[in-house]
Amino acid sequence: MSDFDVRIEKGEHLGKPVAIVRLPGRHRVLSSTIMGGGLTETDTLFILEVKMGYDNPRPEDDLEEVRRRYSLPEDSVGFMTAADVDRVLTVKRDEVNGKGAIAVITAGVTNAVYAGERLPQEIIDLLPKHVAGTINIIALMDRPVQDCGLAGGFITITEAKSAALMDMGVKGTGTTSDAVAVACPIGDGDKYCGPATDAGIAVARAVREGVADSIRKWNGNNTRPRDFGYRLDEMGVGPEEMWAAALELYVPDPSWELDRIKAMFMRHLSALRKDINVNAMVYAAIGMEEMGNRDEMYGLDGGRFRQDPVHLVADELLGIALAEYIAGTKGLFEYVRYDKRKPGILGTLGPFLDDIVASLIGSIMSRIYTELLEGEDKLGS
Repeated sequence: MSDFDVRIEKGEHLGKPVAIVRLPGRHRVLSSTIMGGGLTETDTLFILEVKMGYDNPRPEDDLEEVRRRYSLPEDSVGFMTAADVDRVLTVKRDEVNGKGAIAVITAGVTNAVYAGERLPQEIIDLLPKHVAGTINIIALMDRPVQDCGLAGGFITITEAKSAALMDMGVKGTGTTSDAVAVACPIGDGDKYCGPATDAGIAVARAVREGVADSIRKWNGNNTRPRDFGYRLDEMGVGPEEMWAAALELYVPDPSWELDRIKAMFMRHLSALRKDINVNAMVYAAIGMEEMGNRDEMYGLDGGRFRQDPVHLVADELLGIALAEYIAGTKGLFEYVRYDKRKPGILGTLGPFLDDIVASLIGSIMSRIYTELLEGEDKLGS
């Protein structure tokens, strides 16, 4: 191994691969890993693949077992992933004005999410059954940097990872279990490793290319469009929140069982998620909401959008169009009822979101009432 290179050794633990990354000597490492996290010194890092649905409450015990089995140093830094290590492990190198960087990456993105948003319930339900996603990044620089430089490198790496996800069409800034380690030779060095420095550019390029390539290998780049339900759930408006709002204005019939009404609500919502026109209208509302919040809506900048001014009627027009499309005039009446009262989650949403979600809820409830009354032959009585 040269003065600036890594050696990767393969092993296994409980039938799953282990990738051992040997550095060219002792290095200072800043990491967010389960084993060896924080600021440390080491010449060895490793990535353990775990089975699908892995749920050991003490994962460090499994990492320690691997460390002992392969007689790795006590100061080793250990990662975990459920992605197929043999398939997705990627090594990339880059150099800018004589400053080099190496990135060692494993990526799976099943549970990709935008920071600050939540993982949709549909993905949570899948995780015990499918390979969960984790992006593990080991970034090595060929020159020493100070502590603040390592911290700056951490930021640069994270930004490069998010850029790679955008490049690959992945809907998120990362996954819910990502880990990073940035390493440099021991010694005094630069204070900075941001995206304007040579070292930072080299690291960012290696990481961005490596994450993208690893996602390609994983073959889960999540480029298929997602229906509106995923996006609303990420924004905190999931099926349960919508049902809770619907229930607040529900007018019960003694002969109707609540569990049956809820099941009908969820069935209708699921069916609407497959409707191209419903998706188009809901995504139009989401897009307008996001534009308004960024102060990019003509005539409603400077925070005026969030005040929901009375002359803004496009949100109601979208709500009306969706309600009439789903349930006709009856749906329109229910939409208006929910929009005026704004029960539950509706009371927390912005101008476009509250109308489109109220329209969804009201339209579905209207269809449920119609189905039940028609079944009991009460509509004409």
